[in-house]
Formats: sequence, C-alpha cells, structure tokens
Amino acid sequence: MNMNLAQKTQRRLGAFLILSPLLFNFAVGAETVVFRADFEAPTPAAPPAGWSLWGAPKYKDPANFTRDTQQAHGGAASFRIHHPARTEGYVVSAPEAAIHPQPRKMYTASFWARAERAGEAVFGWTAYRQVKPFVDAPSPGFSPLAVERQWKHFRFVLHEGWDFFAEDCRHLLLTFRATGKPDEEQTLWIDDVEVTEQPSPREGRLVNPATLTYQPLEHRLQPGEQLLVTIDADKRLRQTRREVGGVSFHRVAGWARLPFDKQGQYVLPAELEEAVRQMRLPMTRFYAVGDEPFGLETAIDKAAGLLDRIGVDQATTPLEFEIQGATSKLPPEVWARGVRHSLDRGYRFRHWEVTNEPYVGHAGRAFPTADSYLEHFLAVSRAIRSVHAEAQIGMAIAHRSPAWGNYLLKRAAGQYDFVVGHYYSFPNVQRSSFEDVVLTGNYQILDEIRQTDALLRLYNPGRDVYQYDTEWGLHSSGPQGERADYVRRNANIWGMMHRAVRLIHYLREDLLRGASSWEMFTYQRSPGFGFLAQDAPQRRSMNYWLYYYFNRHAGRWVLPLDGTAPYHEGSAGGRTYRGPLTPVVATLSHDEQQLYLILANGSWDKTVPVRVTLRGFLPRSGTGVVLSHSDPDGDPFLERREDLVRELSVAIQGQELTTVLPPHAVAFVTIQR
Repeated sequence: MNMNLAQKTQRRLGAFLILSPLLFNFAVGAETVVFRADFEAPTPAAPPAGWSLWGAPKYKDPANFTRDTQQAHGGAASFRIHHPARTEGYVVSAPEAAIHPQPRKMYTASFWARAERAGEAVFGWTAYRQVKPFVDAPSPGFSPLAVERQWKHFRFVLHEGWDFFAEDCRHLLLTFRATGKPDEEQTLWIDDVEVTEQPSPREGRLVNPATLTYQPLEHRLQPGEQLLVTIDADKRLRQTRREVGGVSFHRVAGWARLPFDKQGQYVLPAELEEAVRQMRLPMTRFYAVGDEPFGLETAIDKAAGLLDRIGVDQATTPLEFEIQGATSKLPPEVWARGVRHSLDRGYRFRHWEVTNEPYVGHAGRAFPTADSYLEHFLAVSRAIRSVHAEAQIGMAIAHRSPAWGNYLLKRAAGQYDFVVGHYYSFPNVQRSSFEDVVLTGNYQILDEIRQTDALLRLYNPGRDVYQYDTEWGLHSSGPQGERADYVRRNANIWGMMHRAVRLIHYLREDLLRGASSWEMFTYQRSPGFGFLAQDAPQRRSMNYWLYYYFNRHAGRWVLPLDGTAPYHEGSAGGRTYRGPLTPVVATLSHDEQQLYLILANGSWDKTVPVRVTLRGFLPRSGTGVVLSHSDPDGDPFLERREDLVRELSVAIQGQELTTVLPPHAVAFVTIQR
C-alpha cells in the first residue's frame, strides 16, 4: 500500500481514485457549457463564489483560498490556492454548482494554471450519488498536473459510460490541490475554468456492474431474536480456502527495515521470526521485488529462503516486481528474467502480480491512463508465459472504477488468471457506529466482490479466473485527517473486529482463492496496519492474535449451517445492507475429529447467548477463547496476550453446545469428537 495523495483523498471521499484523461480532440456535436469560473466578479469572502473548502476542518483556512487580483491569466483576477507545508486542505467547486452528467456524453474540462515554482499539483473529480446528505460515488479520476511558473493550459476529457456512469455519479465537483505532497509548501493559481458537455463519439458503454445478475452474499442464518445454529457434520459445502488467512510482507527489505536490510543482510530478530511462524500463515506476498538494491534475482532468492524458514508455501505466495509507488515500470524482458530465475532455482512460485496499484493518481506515476497500464500488462503477461507456461498472472484493478476495473477486465480478458482488488474498507471511524464499521462496511465490500466475480464470468466464459487479494484491511483517516497508518482504530478492537467478520465470510463463502492482509511489520508510532512492531518485538497487535487463532480454527471442510441470528441494518454507498449481527463459520478438521466454530459479535454493547445443535458429530468436549477489548481508542499493540484473549466458557449437553458471546468480540471454539 502506498501512503500518497490519492489514497488520502480516497480515504476522505470514500471513492476509488482513477483517471482516464484522453488528451485529444473530437469534433462531434454541439458543445454546451455546464460550468464556468473566470473569477472576475469581486467576492466579499474567501473562497471565491462557487467554490468550497474541502478536507479536514483544521485545514479549511479561508486565507489560503482567495481571489487574487495580482495574478491573472485573462481578465483581472485568478483563484489562488495556497498549501502550507504539512497540511492537506484543498478546494472543490461548490456542491450547489455541481455538474449533473448525462448518459453517453463527453465532458471536457479546461483551465489555465501556474505555480509559485515548478512541481505537480492535482486535478480531479469528486463524485457523489447525492449531496443532501453526502453519499459518495466512485470518482472519475484524479491526475497530477505538471505546473510551472508560467501559465499553462490543461485539458481533460471524460466519457460517460467508460470513465464513469451517470446513474452513479450524479453530482460531479471539480477538485484542485496545490500539490500532491502533504509536506510541501506550494501555491497554485487557476483561471478561466470551463467544463463543456457534448455527445460522446465512443460507441456504446461498458456494462454497468449494478445491472448484472449475480448471487447475493449468502448469510446462512435467518433473522431472529436469538443466535440458534444447527450444523450438520455429515455434509460438506466445500474444502476451505485456507489461503484467505494470509498477511502481506511489505518488501524483502521493507520500510520497517525487516526482514532484510538494504544491504541484503537478514536482520529479523529470532523473537519476531518465531512470532511470524506461529501465525501458521497459508500465504503471504512481497512487492517491489525488482526494486531492491541487491537486485531482482537475489531478492527472489531471499524471499524463497524466508518463506521456507517460516513455513509458508511458495506456491501460494504472489510476487510483484515493480516499484511500490508505480512510478516506474520494468521491461517485460526483466519480468521474464526473474521468472526464469525462479524456475531455474526450482522455486515453487507461480503467482505473478503485475504492478502494485497502478491506478493511484500520485505524482510521477508510470501509468497515467488505464490504457497505458493495459499495454504494459499485456506485454508482461506474454513475456512471463513465454518462460512459464503454468504461470498464474495477476492484474491489478480498482474495482469501483469503470476505467481501472471494468474496462481492464474486458480488454485484458484471456490474459489474466487472477485479479487483485485490494479490498480495503474506507469508513470514517469517528463518524460511523461500531456496528456499521464492523458489519455494514463488510457487507458492502463482500457484495462488491460478488459483483466483480460477475464481471469476470461475463468477460471470461469457460475460463477459471479468480480473485486473489494481496492487501486489505480497515482504512480510515483520523479525526484531524491523520494518515491511516497512525489511526489506532484501524487496528485496535474496531479494526480487529472488522477483519474478523471479513475472515468469517472469506472462509465460509469461497469469495476469494486467497487474501493477504496488510501488513506484517511496522513501528509502534504507526499501528494502523502492522501486526508486529520493529521497535517493540515483545508486543503483539490485536490483529496478530486474531490471525493466530483464525489459522488454528480453519479446518479442512466448510460445513453447512442454518438457524437464526439477530440482524443489523445499515447504509453504505447509498445502499442499505442487512445481515447477521453475529456471523458464524463452522469447519471440520482433516481427520474429522475436531469441529471448529468462529463466531463474531458485531455489536458494541449487546451480549448474545449462543446455542448450537450438532448433527452427525457426537461432542465429547469443547474449549474456547474469546478476543475482546473494552477501550475503543486503545493501543493495538498489547503488552500481554491476556489484555485481549480470555478463556470462553463452553457447555455441552448431548448434541447441544451453549455459550455466551460478549459484545465486540470474536470467539474460537474447538469441539472434540
């Protein structure tokens, strides 16, 4: 994951950030001006009329967003947008002046811009389904602007039905940032801003995934007052996809200076190595393997050796070669060289992930459009297959983006074996209820995964194409716009319970072939995602203990279950989602001697009694642990396991098991035959 401008904007707006600026002109149909701002009219206050300050409240300083009569491209004034260092304020066209796009139209945005010094500003579109109240929609895109001291003209084109869908993006706001670097002080001036509408020359439209028929998420339990579950151990739904219990490494020589340093020395302390081993990971992932100072082949050797050392199968672990920020790309022949090296060494790697998040619109990116990434992906795919016929090749997508998701799936069909969605959930944990973060946000993402599957089937008939995710987690900015890495709720009881609910569904519903959560190592000062802290090797995060127990309670067979559960209903992305307050998964061990239950209580304050009736399995004994923590803003890194993990009392009588599920808790139960 790259902590950059586009993702910060994404966290703020809740929309995936993508861009397809088609920088060419079409002579089609009459143009209609749908937005214009020349800043000629005096305004009594900042910002100028028709514009609004956006971002965290502490960055909304009107003095930084003013009409400037000393700098103008045409006429008497321009709009000055000042960005003090270490801030993240920006400006949008006012919601009351929003553009309301129409089907099959082309929208051309043009403006003049200059900066205090040469650099990269940002232009893009903020999109909403509705504005009273605000309901986010997928953004048509954000792009770096190469600005200079002299005035420079910019032009961007959007095609409805290809870059966005009018039925989703009902309100479009122009968005400007003076810089894509939060630490940089910069001033941007814009002038003569105009957006026109005319018929699009592109034929047809992409299929809107919202119109597809697909199997909705199966909840297994019906609404009811109590959690009453019946499990039939004589039946099998399927073998489990244990690979959903993975955790991603960052790089071979990662930002936390683990597990190797930049000189290639193995520096993972024995205590942390054993902690990783004890998670019993079924898969992991490395990226930027070809961007290490000691070279691609050596990095592959080190990754292979580490996996053998910690007991993770190379065959389930994707490798990605290119720089993590997608600011440069490797030639196809370099990809082929790395894959050939792996084969020659007898390694079992077979999943090759082509580029990490190429859609993120940060400064200096190597892929300004979806087509530029498509061209690269197809060339790399051919090169890999030329040396590895059994390769599984993964394509990165932004699943909410028509251009970076739907379009890529259609155009590259037949050339990818799996797709990588990075299914982060982006709520605002300060403004959302615990239940909506833990349950509703997951039910939204899980439905979108089903929707992506429907597109995969549509574009790849007769092929076994699947999803294999390599990053995911809870991803919220802080109350003052702090980066997600530094937000405790992303990884304390909020984040742990969010991941617990997701893992239950991943294991039970066969949504993905594998999923690797973000990320293995961090520092204590940035606990938002990391499982282990480089500077506190004796501590374990709450998410560490979640995965420790999850991978010990993911049996060989998923068992069918039915019954009732209390339900929760919430809204996300303009839709209502309803599902169990207490999701459950049941699996059976390989030797059929243990039956495992994982149960989550997504309520902050409700205790839920549990009654489980077993069929085809005579229980002899039952044991359990429960993970829960009472501080909503507690430190994710624990001094003691006992601060989170406690024994769960389980009673068995005949074919029935009873227990009590505390609030905001996940329980792991082992029943012995």
